[in-house]
Amino acid sequence: MNTSKTYIKIPLIIIALIVINVIGSSYYKRFDITQDQRYTLSDETIKIVDKIDQPIAIKVFLQGDFPAEFKRIQLETNQFLEELSSLNSHIKFRFIDPRSNSKELTKKGLQPSRLTVQEDGKVSEAVIFPWATISYNKKSENVSLLSNTKTSSQEEQLQRSIENLEYQFANALHKITSEKNKKIAIIKGNGELDDIYLYSFLKELGTYYKLAQFTLDSVSINPEKTLNDLINYDLAIIAKPSEAFT
Repeated sequence: MNTSKTYIKIPLIIIALIVINVIGSSYYKRFDITQDQRYTLSDETIKIVDKIDQPIAIKVFLQGDFPAEFKRIQLETNQFLEELSSLNSHIKFRFIDPRSNSKELTKKGLQPSRLTVQEDGKVSEAVIFPWATISYNKKSENVSLLSNTKTSSQEEQLQRSIENLEYQFANALHKITSEKNKKIAIIKGNGELDDIYLYSFLKELGTYYKLAQFTLDSVSINPEKTLNDLINYDLAIIAKPSEAFT
């Protein structure tokens, strides 16, 4: 055995490992080898991230002691945000233990969830805060990390939550960074549904578009002016009118 060659190889290996670590610390890429490419970012998400031109701060409340099976969503969330951050350096994130300010989080609408934990044959309950918040240009958006869709098991719920991570974050980023340029008229004056029946729908719609009530009282008096005013909107919503238009 040639010991001199062995001694030469050892420093080279060490140098190679150092180089790999340095490169790895400044560049992140998750390779997706799944058949359905479930971990590959969609083109729409990449477009949203590319348009971000100001600092964005993301707080994830998944730090601390919680059930082992829930650590998977912690890991997946971390890897997903690492990928977003590698695409755009304006995106910064950190994980926070919510136990120190749980009351404050609850006041902000970040309701805790209760999980059933089985360890050593014993069943117990764990309280977690499966939420993240995104702050951008004096605006804030909450991101739910736990799917509220009915599932047959807690494991299925966690799996679905992981699959929805990209949608939840991309949707929140789009809401908080987009300007409301489109205007929607909510038509009134023909026996349409009361606002109480449209509240949830209009609340969600209002996160993307400018909404304004538009009454048709002046149609009979000055139909031309009414039409010209209505043209200024990009869309009109007429929710189940009970009276015919005249």
